[in-house]
Amino acid sequence: MLDKFSSHCLKVMLSICFCLLAQTSFAAALQEKGVEGFDDDALEIEKLIDSNVPQAQAELNRYAERFDELSLKQKITYQNLLTDIYTLHGKYHLAKQAASDGLKLTLKLSSPSLLISELLYSRGFSYESIGETELATKDYESGLELAKSLHDNVLIATGLINLGAIYYLTDRYENSLIVLNDAYNIAKQTDDEELKGSVNSELGILYAYLDRAEQSMVYYQQAYQHYKSADKTILSLNALVNIGINHLLEKDYEQAITIYKTIIDESKGLAPDQIMYSAYSGLAWANLKQEQVNPEASYQYLMLSKQYMINIEQYTYEFQYYFDEAFVLFELERFNETLDSIAKVESILQGRMPLGLIKMEAHISLVNLKSKTYAKLGYFQQAYDLQAQRLALTIQWREKKYSQSVSEVRLALEAKEADLQKQVLKNKQTLQEISLLEAEQKQEQQKMYLLYIAVVALIFAWTLIKLVQGQRKLYKASSIDMLTGIANRRKLMRKGHKLLQKAKIKQAEFSVIMIDIDNFKQVNDHYGHSVGDLVLKKVVELGELHLRDSDIFGRFGGEEFIIFLPDTSTVQATKIAQRFRVSVREYSWEVIHDFAKSFTTSISLGIANSAEASTEKQYDLMALINKADSLLYQAKAQGRNKVCC
Repeated sequence: MLDKFSSHCLKVMLSICFCLLAQTSFAAALQEKGVEGFDDDALEIEKLIDSNVPQAQAELNRYAERFDELSLKQKITYQNLLTDIYTLHGKYHLAKQAASDGLKLTLKLSSPSLLISELLYSRGFSYESIGETELATKDYESGLELAKSLHDNVLIATGLINLGAIYYLTDRYENSLIVLNDAYNIAKQTDDEELKGSVNSELGILYAYLDRAEQSMVYYQQAYQHYKSADKTILSLNALVNIGINHLLEKDYEQAITIYKTIIDESKGLAPDQIMYSAYSGLAWANLKQEQVNPEASYQYLMLSKQYMINIEQYTYEFQYYFDEAFVLFELERFNETLDSIAKVESILQGRMPLGLIKMEAHISLVNLKSKTYAKLGYFQQAYDLQAQRLALTIQWREKKYSQSVSEVRLALEAKEADLQKQVLKNKQTLQEISLLEAEQKQEQQKMYLLYIAVVALIFAWTLIKLVQGQRKLYKASSIDMLTGIANRRKLMRKGHKLLQKAKIKQAEFSVIMIDIDNFKQVNDHYGHSVGDLVLKKVVELGELHLRDSDIFGRFGGEEFIIFLPDTSTVQATKIAQRFRVSVREYSWEVIHDFAKSFTTSISLGIANSAEASTEKQYDLMALINKADSLLYQAKAQGRNKVCC
């Protein structure tokens, strides 16, 4: 569980790529060019940062003594490169100072520069890494506003990604969902594979926080493929770290071990400390939790991870290390050392940002471990007191998680971006027997503990009943798109998987139609969102006229819809799509808006069919959806109001 919140810290890797080492003649050329050649040299240094940080730092240091001779823009570039180097080393206090120095220089610029956004993002990440989330948010928002004013889509998406991470770290999951979805849509319109990998990685982390391991894995794997396409080796390793964490959360420890060993083998000693720490830490946890527990191996891996942890100025890594160490030492029956590690974790928590749900859950586990440790040492009163504390924290955690899940589902039902709904609250945690009763306890202590267990069980039972009742109501409500009355994305995907599985068993054809309302943003901008809502509902009504009872029609998100057609060929699906398209185009839309007699709209459609897919993708729902989506954008590129298959 702990690895979920540690994985977000690795997003510093989003600015790193793995490329060939610079030619040996670079250093000599640097000396010959002097300050006049700084701009060209800065590009070479940037490449070195991606592959050989020590050499990049050495080459940048050649300009340190001649810093005053650089132009203003060159000085800002110098500070930006220095910030990247410190960040990659995990030296976040130095990175923060270098970025601040660069921002001071930007005050002398005659006009805004994208370098300002980059420096604000870098300093914001330094603040985030040392736990100063409010200052990080301020820098991210400032950098984003500047990027918007300069109309740079890549930096806009990067700013949204940064804010999305801050939001899920502080339990504002609905905010995170919205901004990451915006970033995803921007990235989808670009050819920047690294940016696409970045937003998929953050969405994977968000869904991991929401206990949606299956969806999280999809995003992690997509991030891995995007990084591979961009030839970003280190970022690909980072994606593998997240995939390994996902296997741990799903208790697939053997697969996690395989992933982490692959990371170590492929790193070839060039991976940053954050990745190496995560690999060895993951191996320690997997060996501790697998069916045949191996605490000795866990401890050895933990010692290997420590040599990387001590070089990283990021408190979450230190938190995770001592948390893991406490559990490993407990399994090794080194109880006094276990208490020492717990004390270090508690010290780290003091003075940090308020505990989010993930850290609250980790804190509860830590209190429980401390209670067990005291019981093993014979301090039964202390153990008992800690269990009372654990109960209070658990109730607080459950109430917070429940209330947040309710608001998230309500937002997902009402928001325009319903395509990334979060899962309704899951209460998978069952009552754990309080392990305070030991054979050597006195009879009176046993009676007290048994009575305590009975009270706790009653309280938990009552809480679970209330939560399950609320969850059932929310689950029902979360299946329907509240605006149009058709299936929402959650229900759509669930039904789609079932239909496709039946098609696979029957070896039948299966078609997917992706629909998007053309120029829908202009409708909202010109006529208002109330008119836009009427258009959405009318398009759904027109679409339902052409469908069979066996077809599934749902809202995928915003103005995008999907139709699943079982036992349907491409030719049949095309006929349905064309009828749908014509009915929308020929509808008397002036009824929707009386003041615009020329008001009209249209739809574009993309069709994918299982029979036309490759063997391995033939019954892969996401592959068919992605294919239909690609053809949809082909239809738009051809002038809209088209059907492509």
